[in-house]
Order: sequence, then structure tokens, then C-alpha cells
Amino acid sequence: MGEVLNQAHRVKQARGGRKPKLRLEEQLLMSLEYLREYRTYFHISKSYGLSESNAYKIIRWVEDTLIKSGVFS
Repeated sequence: MGEVLNQAHRVKQARGGRKPKLRLEEQLLMSLEYLREYRTYFHISKSYGLSESNAYKIIRWVEDTLIKSGVFS
């Protein structure tokens, strides 16, 4: 999972933009917590020191990236 996210992150950062607050491993862990524990975006965002909307965007990006890769179906 980490390798798929690393490749997608490199492509995403090649276009420019701000450096993310969380490392990719933390973003993956946040997404797995959301999927496994059914935690709300509010509680996850407070655990990682982010806004609720930012937590949502990160989790959606991780999910979409892993689905698009085709490795995990």
C-alpha cells in the first residue's frame, strides 16, 4: 500500500503545491482507522491535529488511489 501511495504522491507533487502535514504512512494509518474502527472524521481529525474537512480529503485520496491502482480489489 505504501509503494502505491508513494508513486501517486510523487505524481501529485510534480504539479506543485504545499507539503502535506502528515507523512504518507500517517495518512494510510488514518484511512485504515476510518475503515476498520468506523471512527468519525471529527474524531480522526482531532487525533491527528487536522481539520475535519482535511481529514476527509486525505482519506478519500488514499481510498481512491488504492482503488485506482487495481492492486487491491
